[in-house]
Amino acid sequence: MNEERMQVLEMLAAGKLNVAAAEMLLAALEESGPEAAGDMERLKAAERAAAGASPGFEPGRRAIPPIPPIPPIPPIPPRAPRPPRPPRPSRGRRADVIDQVIRLRNHGIDVDYLKQMRAALGEDLSIDDIISLGIHGIEPEYVQRMRDLGLELTIDDVVAFGIHGVDVDFVTEMRAAGFDHLTPDDLVAMSIHGVDSDMAAMLAKAGLTDLSADEIVALSIHGVDAEFVGMIRDMGFDDLSADELTAMSIHEVTPEFVAEMKAAGLVGLSPEELMALRMHDVDAAYIEKLRAAGLVDLSVDEVLARKLGK
Repeated sequence: MNEERMQVLEMLAAGKLNVAAAEMLLAALEESGPEAAGDMERLKAAERAAAGASPGFEPGRRAIPPIPPIPPIPPIPPRAPRPPRPPRPSRGRRADVIDQVIRLRNHGIDVDYLKQMRAALGEDLSIDDIISLGIHGIEPEYVQRMRDLGLELTIDDVVAFGIHGVDVDFVTEMRAAGFDHLTPDDLVAMSIHGVDSDMAAMLAKAGLTDLSADEIVALSIHGVDAEFVGMIRDMGFDDLSADELTAMSIHEVTPEFVAEMKAAGLVGLSPEELMALRMHDVDAAYIEKLRAAGLVDLSVDEVLARKLGK
């Protein structure tokens, strides 16, 4: 038995490691061969002894700490690559391995999970990456199913998918709705803002097809649904783009406002003119004030010029 294995067993006997942690440590030190098998038998014997001597001892139990709730994330630009993490100062190979085992155990991560995630995402997966994946409940099978869909994912992508509920069904449904070239960032943004296949079908039925991911996310954020599209078309605007519909929703261009402007003598206005009036708080009372001052038959540009003091 070499010195490193002897030290592990001594730490176990002294109560500095439990049996599960000792097993992980031996695996991390890449033990193999008949001597390692003997070590495993000793560990099992120690486990049985510990179970009898320590009430409440549960071999192999994973104590996963509760995960704090994740606050909603506002729209963000595409994520920049993570800067490389500074290397942890080394205390020597043996001490570093012990530190890694303790960190993994603290987060309820065992050797099998570590091996499976490295098989799915690459052998260069760091301990920090493994812990991040484990904290957010990412399973190796989930990663493999996403890979089977042709998605090449970074560690950050996988974690973001787990946080925001991007699952295989969601990706499949969005592809069936015509969104078959979505990036990981697109999928995350859609999931965050409630875009689903039902919304895509609704917009397609309303004549809005060939939408980009950014356009459909903006429509969802600003409440552009079938009712709003129908309302805008009832106002006589049949061929508006996704951006124009979003802008009209943002600036609250409603049938009531259009009717108010018509009653004030401003008829046949374009979406751009209506939005400009709305943005600068022009209402029927302001137009009536201008008329009382003898200013009648003003164009939209003239009304806006007066409002802005030009």
